[in-house]
Amino acid sequence: MTALLKLGLVFVGIIVLLSRQWNLGLVLVLASIVIGLAFAHPPQEILRDVLLTTIDLLTLRLTLIVALIMIMGELLREAASLERMVESLQALNPNGRVVIAALPALIGLLPMVGGAMFSAPMVEEVGSRLDVDGARKTFINYWFRHVWEPVFPLYPSLMLGAALLGLTPTQLIRATWPMTIAAILSGVLFGLLGLPQQKKVNPAPASPLSSLRTLATSIWPIALVIALSLILPLDDRLTLILSLLVTITLIMLINRFPPRRLVTILRERIPWKTISVIFGALIFRRVLENSGAVIAVSEDLSKLNIPLMVLAFAVPAIAGLLTGLMAAGYSIGFPIIVPLLAVDGGGIPLEWAAWLIAGGYLGTMCSPIHLCLALTRAYFQAEWRAVYKLLVPAVLLVAATAGAVFLLSI
Repeated sequence: MTALLKLGLVFVGIIVLLSRQWNLGLVLVLASIVIGLAFAHPPQEILRDVLLTTIDLLTLRLTLIVALIMIMGELLREAASLERMVESLQALNPNGRVVIAALPALIGLLPMVGGAMFSAPMVEEVGSRLDVDGARKTFINYWFRHVWEPVFPLYPSLMLGAALLGLTPTQLIRATWPMTIAAILSGVLFGLLGLPQQKKVNPAPASPLSSLRTLATSIWPIALVIALSLILPLDDRLTLILSLLVTITLIMLINRFPPRRLVTILRERIPWKTISVIFGALIFRRVLENSGAVIAVSEDLSKLNIPLMVLAFAVPAIAGLLTGLMAAGYSIGFPIIVPLLAVDGGGIPLEWAAWLIAGGYLGTMCSPIHLCLALTRAYFQAEWRAVYKLLVPAVLLVAATAGAVFLLSI
């Protein structure tokens, strides 16, 4: 049985269990064990991978970040900041479809793992007013959060992709910008089309100046987190945590929330089953890497005499699909394909670079273990099938656009 078939069967098993409402974190741990055994990874090594991932600083840091984001969201909800933010945005622009898409797109300018959880409470506020179901709220929050991924130079994945391709971020962006345009169009067509423009009860008339003032007083916590994350002279691994801690402290002081409010939120409102997804995803990634599964399946593909255009898209797409990480799609897939495309001097043409990026980007966006997708779906309690009915056509439209641009460029 080839590596490709083995991983394919495991992935089918993941989808079947998820369709039966199994917890994704548990499913990924089980899949990790099956993958390890299928690729002759000794049981003691699998156990070692599980234990090391559980206590790894990256795992603990991501768990803390997601928990702090959820705490901040609950505090903003209690302080009515989210409601005021939505009211002021709708007063400035009464089109609810614009507001519900703009919120995750704005948060998407701050690259962070699980960042869709930041905008989820705000999307919930607007979506409830527009009678949006859980699946569509999940899609809108997840999709618009990531429309900047192919072009925003602050994303570590874009910088990594450019380095692996031997390009500067600016050079790469010149080739990838059509993907962001297509992603925005896909979000409009499959997420916003058909939604009402306004909430059921129109807001009370307010002057633009008053609305801007209300917006400023409600959005400052988010703006402060973004600003501190960008300017604090600390290790990148610590800036977001410190930014969230500072902002949460200020929210509590300004609103005079007692410390016991945090205890209540931690005990009653944090969905710890959702946070377990972080552990499952990182355990799955570690076992995949240490067992050699992802590299093996990529090598299998390269031996099947598949057309280079298909291969260049499929290898990073599969790596991204299996790991749920954009950086994994690039770092695992690109080294296998780039030597096949290199011209004199070791570089590759920009059109091929954009096509490789498209594969890694869209494969990761389809992954059920992408933390933003998994966490958002759990937050809105949406059915996987309903979410993918919106996600798949959106991905296909972006893929078609990237493919058309590629074919016209070669």
